[in-house]
Amino acid sequence: MARLEEHWLAKHVEGFSLDSYHLGMIYAFAEVVGSGVKPLALSPPMTREEHNRIKNPIIIMAEEYNIYTLVDEDFLTTKLFNSTFTEGKVVVHFAKDPSILDRYKRLKELKGRKWREGKLPEAEDEIARELGRILGYDEETIEGLLRKPRF
Repeated sequence: MARLEEHWLAKHVEGFSLDSYHLGMIYAFAEVVGSGVKPLALSPPMTREEHNRIKNPIIIMAEEYNIYTLVDEDFLTTKLFNSTFTEGKVVVHFAKDPSILDRYKRLKELKGRKWREGKLPEAEDEIARELGRILGYDEETIEGLLRKPRF
C-alpha cells in the first residue's frame, strides 16, 4: 500500500485500506452519476500507482451504472479547489452523458488558450464557475468556493 500511513484515517481505523477507501468513494459517485443526480463526479486524486491498482474495478463500476469515464492526469486547476490537491495526480471523471466530458475538455482547452493569449486572469473566475456548473454545483456553492476553495 503506497503511502497508506499518510492518510489521516489510517490513524483512526484499524486495517484501513486506501484502495478500498478510494473504491468506496468511487462506487458512491458512480451511483449518483448513474442515477442522474449529478452530471459529473470526480474520483479522489490518486497517484498513477494507486490508479493502476484499482482501474479494473473502476471500469466494472462504470459499466454497472452505464456511465462514461475519463482518466485525467492533468486536472483542470481553477479557483474552486487548491491546485496542490490534484497536482501530479490522476483524477477519474464519471458522467452519464459523454457530452459532459466533452464540455470539460473544451473548458480545459479554453483555459490553455486564454493562458497562451495572456488573458487568463480575466477569464479565471468564469472558467471556475463553468467547472462548478459541470459538476452540478448551484451558484451559491460556486461563489462560496471562489471565496474559500476546497482542500
